[in-house]
Amino acid sequence: MTVATAPQGSARRALAPGLLRYVVVRVVSAVCVMFAVSIVVFLFIHAAPGGPEHAIGGELATEEQLESIRQRYGFDRPLPEQYLQFLGGILHGDFGESIIQKTPVATLIGETVKVTLPLLAFTWILAMGAGLALGILTASRPGSRLDRFSLGMTTLGASTPAFVVGTFLAWLFGVQLGWFPALGAGEGGLDTVRHLVLPAATAAIVLLAVTTRITRVRVGQILEEDQATFARARGLGRWWTLKHVVLRNAGVQLVTLSGSVVVSLFTGLILVERVFNLPGIGSLMVDAIHDRDMPVIQGVTFCVALLVVTVNLVVDLVCMAIDPRLRARLETNR
Repeated sequence: MTVATAPQGSARRALAPGLLRYVVVRVVSAVCVMFAVSIVVFLFIHAAPGGPEHAIGGELATEEQLESIRQRYGFDRPLPEQYLQFLGGILHGDFGESIIQKTPVATLIGETVKVTLPLLAFTWILAMGAGLALGILTASRPGSRLDRFSLGMTTLGASTPAFVVGTFLAWLFGVQLGWFPALGAGEGGLDTVRHLVLPAATAAIVLLAVTTRITRVRVGQILEEDQATFARARGLGRWWTLKHVVLRNAGVQLVTLSGSVVVSLFTGLILVERVFNLPGIGSLMVDAIHDRDMPVIQGVTFCVALLVVTVNLVVDLVCMAIDPRLRARLETNR
């Protein structure tokens, strides 16, 4: 007993440095990516035709107005000095002031995030919940009516633009049936939840095909492996096999899929927010582009990039934590 236990303890001790090194490397990589993003976001305004002062002042700005803009925003100083000031502001959560609304960009982002994050969470729950359920059911019954129906409906949803799906749902359930509000974000509590049902359903329908297909393929592969076949041969039952064999072996793929859905939602929610007149971060970005509000564009771009990088980092670390094979591979590559 003592001889069998010792190698396991030593393996855990030997594995710890590999895990720690992996975590450090991933965190440092994420920081480097965000540093590169900050440079790109900073140079974005300087790449505008005529310089940043023309991007802010517009084509009709006089020379006096352009000079005032240069002095106000520090565009007359050396570029490295401007970047260091920009980077320092980011580290303190200061993205400057909106040119149009005369409000700190951080305040605008904070107000719109209160709308976008609940919508994102609601959509993620719908897309992942329905996608996993359909994927598992169709994989366990390949070729059935449910499988064919699911394939047809998810393909139709994926091939239909989000604004078409949103407009149809708003017309049917908001205008004709009156079950849910068609526009706006609500006034808090259950009213906000009711206002988010149609936007979340719109975005979830578009993503449902991806989540269902990926889940179906992976679950189908696991059901054909020896472990699942042996479990069924022992008479353990379909649901026992799904719970103890399929979900355990598909954990990494499902976590990765969850992260991919979150990242995809950031682009999809822009159209959804416009269709349902939601004052979210997507609407803020579209309005800023239309009004050439460069500080807002810079702030939103950086925050979205930060959230995407953070989601990818968390997904990588969670996959490493739940899959012993990945941890063993780290030990092998040491």
